[in-house]
Amino acid sequence: MTSKVTIRDVPADLVEATPGSGAIGQWLLASPLLIFLAWVWVDLFSHYSPLPWYWLDALLALVLFAFVIVLPLGVLAHALVTAVPGLFQKAGWDVHPLEPVAEREQYLVRYVARERHRAPTSWPRLWLRAAQGWVYWEIFVILAGALLAIPLFFSAMDFGFGR
Repeated sequence: MTSKVTIRDVPADLVEATPGSGAIGQWLLASPLLIFLAWVWVDLFSHYSPLPWYWLDALLALVLFAFVIVLPLGVLAHALVTAVPGLFQKAGWDVHPLEPVAEREQYLVRYVARERHRAPTSWPRLWLRAAQGWVYWEIFVILAGALLAIPLFFSAMDFGFGR
């Protein structure tokens, strides 16, 4: 005798997720991409800068980088990912079911979002959103790189590499 598995729809509210240790973990996850971009940004900035001191160019470049690139693009990525919670598996959200869910059925439930509750916006919250957004950028770059590596592999094989 087989039992039919049924997936139950449960209404839920989405509450903006707040990592417990602040944004340190997110910044560490996004650091490879950010360090590379900062390096390129500082080199380009110092190349075109009329100032004769590299250390001043680097300092100015990093401050501009933080407020012109890191904050806006991080917040943008966070906003894009959290705007479509169904597509991105509710990334950036905590799910609060509006009906009780038994422990034995927790994997047989599909949460249907009713309302979204964002945390109040403040400077620390903006930097936290930017940190989460840069983690999303890092994931996107890794996946895009993996997809772009496929035609590169076949192109290299056509030219005799790896034989």
